[in-house]
Amino acid sequence: MTATPFTCRLCRAPLSADDVVAIGPFPKAAQYYPTPEEFADDRGIVLEVAECPDCGLTQLRNEAVDYYRQVITAASLSPVVREQRLTLFRQLRASFGERASAFEIGCAGGDNLPLLREAGFAASGIEFAAATPLPEGVSDTYLLDLGAEHHGRHDLLVSFNYLEHQPDARAFLQKCHALLADDGRLLLTVPNLDFLLDSQSAHEFVADHLLYFTAESLETALRLTGFTLLECQIINNQYDIQIVAQKRPRGAIASSKQALDGLVERFNARLRSLAGEGKRIAVWGAGHRTLALISLADHRLIDSIIDSAKFKHDKFSPISHLRIRPPEILLDPACGIDVILVMVPGIYPKEVISRIRALPIHYHAEQFPPTE
Repeated sequence: MTATPFTCRLCRAPLSADDVVAIGPFPKAAQYYPTPEEFADDRGIVLEVAECPDCGLTQLRNEAVDYYRQVITAASLSPVVREQRLTLFRQLRASFGERASAFEIGCAGGDNLPLLREAGFAASGIEFAAATPLPEGVSDTYLLDLGAEHHGRHDLLVSFNYLEHQPDARAFLQKCHALLADDGRLLLTVPNLDFLLDSQSAHEFVADHLLYFTAESLETALRLTGFTLLECQIINNQYDIQIVAQKRPRGAIASSKQALDGLVERFNARLRSLAGEGKRIAVWGAGHRTLALISLADHRLIDSIIDSAKFKHDKFSPISHLRIRPPEILLDPACGIDVILVMVPGIYPKEVISRIRALPIHYHAEQFPPTE
């Protein structure tokens, strides 16, 4: 029987048995305390630790413990940690406008919610199989069970040492991305794998933690799921990584398209102005940028294209079907050109314009688009 292939919990690259380091026997769960009746069967488990060769995330190939959706901790907020978090929440609150919402994922007893409210957030959270009665603002649900009606509603997401328990890092972070408003931020902490390795503490591996992040692999995870890292700190005596990330804005391509539309409009305006003066126009440059711009413009107003590359001579531009001619045609007074729009990249426009102006026949030459 063939084993089911295992893929990375973040990037989905395949992880083979060759990538695995086996360590054990380890306790089968951090919250497992066998009774005397279970002693005979309690042999522990072997942890299969693997580093993804593609994204670099260290992870267990083992199954998740059955309570991975829950936050189970004996720790409470000490006065020092309470003050540190309140200060951090206030700093984050200053990033938003008059009204801002914060949402904690895996909030256990809800200890952080009063601090978020004190910092000025409208705060709520979720905890799977939460205690009854529920703390104020806490819902009994799991992150990946939240529907689309929750998307885009929160300015800040908070999650403390919860991501490392999740069997699907990609789905978890993508859901965080979906819950955030367009300018939303994510505050996240996870255990620091670098500390575990540097201190030679392989006994820190535990069946409950399926994901083991370094600062580098955590940034990779954020980048792959739509975030931009803003801050990264190593905290708690090197034990943990704390990051603040921002939802990466979408629409950059649409914005670039709008800029292109504006450039074509300016190009057409210049062509029409020159044509209106009775000028015959040539474009210098047959590179892909220039040919694309010509194809988008009113190219009927252009007589021809000039380019120094010999292999392009006497060929025709796509879409506009303008002849590409050698610079030597400018030595002919009857070439039919009055104005040359120089449309080459980088440092070359000045060089080309100087070359045109040095010709024995006068032509008006200008760079397009003009430098700002």
